[in-house]
Amino acid sequence: MALSRPLAALAATSFALVALNATAHAGGDLESGDSRASVHDKNVTTCEAAGLPGKTIASADVKASVDGSNTYIDVLDHTGITAVVVKGGDAYNVYLADALSGGWTGLHSPLNPNGKPAQISHWFACGGTTEQPPPTKEQPPTTTTATSTTSSAAATPATSVTTSTAAAAGSRELASTGFGSAWLLGLGSALLAAGAAVLLVLRRRRA
Repeated sequence: MALSRPLAALAATSFALVALNATAHAGGDLESGDSRASVHDKNVTTCEAAGLPGKTIASADVKASVDGSNTYIDVLDHTGITAVVVKGGDAYNVYLADALSGGWTGLHSPLNPNGKPAQISHWFACGGTTEQPPPTKEQPPTTTTATSTTSSAAATPATSVTTSTAAAAGSRELASTGFGSAWLLGLGSALLAAGAAVLLVLRRRRA
């Protein structure tokens, strides 16, 4: 059964709108939904694939908070991060650090056809911190020849003092030994003198 002209016109218009909407999405008419982000189609998992400098930093290594709907990201510590990539649906948003000078909150993936951000399928960051050179080890001070000579010279008087002390002790021992035998000599002399006196007295009596 043939359709009336008004119904045929309405059907043609509806078909044209559906075809136009499908053509727009097939042609990559994407919206980031955030003035801070640039939108890109397809999928990437590394900074190199996204054409961004720096190394890929997994989301697990970034201090961040994702809301309960898995739609919005707040980066809590962005030290060393130069960009954040948020993927959802058939596209991803790229947030450069310069564009986030006003805040690193509310990051999300591109918009769905309903005008709301798609749920996040995955996200990662790019960048890296500059490595500091290891500290230089201090070398121990070197002992000079002059110091060694001084030490040897300082040790010499100590040796001399020890030798002199030993010599003085030996001298005192020798002097003490001589003094102990002198009384024996005196006693012998006294006995000889007494004997001579006795002989002299006896001779006088005989005479």
